[in-house]
Amino acid sequence: MVWLSIGLGIWLTSHAFDLTLSFVGSFVVVGYLAVGVSLPTPGGAGGFHVMYKVALTSFFGADADAAAAAAVVLHAISFVPVSLFGLWFMWQDGLSLGRLRAMRAEAQAAEKL
Repeated sequence: MVWLSIGLGIWLTSHAFDLTLSFVGSFVVVGYLAVGVSLPTPGGAGGFHVMYKVALTSFFGADADAAAAAAVVLHAISFVPVSLFGLWFMWQDGLSLGRLRAMRAEAQAAEKL
């Protein structure tokens, strides 16, 4: 179900930008995005966008500028809600970013013992 929802998000976002690809074709893009997000950048920025653009222009003949714009929107749609939910659940558990940093420092200090 997760892969289907990812494919659906790619397909819908692409169509919103008039980039034509089939639903099955969106899974080709998924493969490229998996490579893009494996690059060590904060939040997968950069690699995600480049690989989306490469997949859409190489396989589906999409306009490069439209593909770049769609990549930014798709990344925001997939990254922002997950991040907000993560912050919400942290808050529910009484955690903050500062507390997480302190927990990491405590764990590193304990490893040195």
